[in-house]
Amino acid sequence: MSTLALVLWVLVGATLLSRWWYGNPEYFPRFDESFWRYLDHLFGAANVDDAQNVELFVVVVAAFLVVVAVTAIAIAVVTYTKKQR
Repeated sequence: MSTLALVLWVLVGATLLSRWWYGNPEYFPRFDESFWRYLDHLFGAANVDDAQNVELFVVVVAAFLVVVAVTAIAIAVVTYTKKQR
């Protein structure tokens, strides 16, 4: 598989997943209020707009990590099954 195709897959997948996650948060796990307070304090969120930016950042990073993890597992499974033949 081409490296460029893999990078594009991760970027497009993370973008689509984060868009879906941000638009439909009821389908995804909720973080505790203390987690959000800690992040607001860590990033210095002073108002609602800053807090929304922190939320968007968390969603994008989490979606990226999910897509990378699923892709790595899929590559490992395909590689393992090819070696077994």
